[in-house]
Formats: sequence, structure tokens, C-alpha cells
Amino acid sequence: MSTPLSFGRDVQGYNAYAPMPCTNTSSVTLAAATAANVTVPSNFPVWIASFNYSSAAKVYVDFSGATAAVPAGATFAATTSTLNPGQRTVLAGSNISVISAGIADVVIELYPTNY
Repeated sequence: MSTPLSFGRDVQGYNAYAPMPCTNTSSVTLAAATAANVTVPSNFPVWIASFNYSSAAKVYVDFSGATAAVPAGATFAATTSTLNPGQRTVLAGSNISVISAGIADVVIELYPTNY
């Protein structure tokens, strides 16, 4: 069963980002320059993906369906990969691709949400 994303309230009654422990969790130890992918489940239409990385890891994440890529070259270039994102809204069935230039541990927690 999936853990719905539910915001807790702090002592003053304000929303606090404190989700319940997740039941849709995936982890991977990335080898250098080797991409890994996870597909967002299809049992809910919209999800919040929350990312955790090993200390000092530089992990590039692609949400477009393409394979994530490590930047190359000393000038700016267009890319669909982003460095160490925190949380993102993703759709059911979409592909999340991750890659790192070095060895890195990555954990992705997926929470269904009502949008």
C-alpha cells in the first residue's frame, strides 16, 4: 500500500513538511558514469518524489524520460538533467533517471498526492 503525502502541523498550527515513512522507496548504489532508472508507479496519477543522496554526492537526475547525463565541457549547454534535486512532482508511469560521475548512493521516496 502506498503512503499518501500528508503535511503535519507544527506547534503553531502551520504546515510542516514532515511526511510519514514511505512505503514506495527505491535505492541504488551508482557506479561511476552508469545511469539507473526507476518508473513511477501507476496506481495514482500524481506523485511527489523525494531524493536523498550519500554525503558529497553529485547526482544528476532527469525527469524527461531521457537518460540522465553528467555535464561535459567548460561552457553552458542545454540539458534535461538537474543536480541533486530535493523534491519534484512527477506523473504516474514517468521515468526517473539518475547518474553520477563517481560512486553515489541514491534513495527515492515516492508519495502519491491529490492534485
